Amino acid sequence: MDGLVNIVGATFVGDSVEDAAPSGGVLYPPYEARSANDNNPNGWWFVANNAFNTLSFKSKRGAKFTDKETALAIVEKWNALPTGTKFDIPPDPYVAPQYGQLTDAQMAKYVRSKRLVGDRWVSPIVLPGGPQSGEAIDAYVET
Repeated sequence: MDGLVNIVGATFVGDSVEDAAPSGGVLYPPYEARSANDNNPNGWWFVANNAFNTLSFKSKRGAKFTDKETALAIVEKWNALPTGTKFDIPPDPYVAPQYGQLTDAQMAKYVRSKRLVGDRWVSPIVLPGGPQSGEAIDAYVET
């Protein structure tokens, strides 16, 4: 369990009041600091608005928790700002992979390649995604 806690801690925890931003980037007070586990008030905390965790961190995407002191400081700061205050949140650096569209002929060839093995239809063609999928289908020699 300690390993899981360490992974969660490394991945989903932020620690900077200045780096904190509300989800969506716009303030709608009031906010309150809440413990993520009522049985462990010294554990992870979050910032809530209408009981929902609205905490995020500009430089650590996906981080939704922090320690008690930081959560209390964030709440104090955010509640002092006017409603509608906007936070400059940089665009998410994640770029979704682009998948090339298969042609009708490629799709038909892929379907024809399938064989019934046990109770499943399987193809010997490995589709790696993107334009390489079309290339893999084109390279397959039908027998």
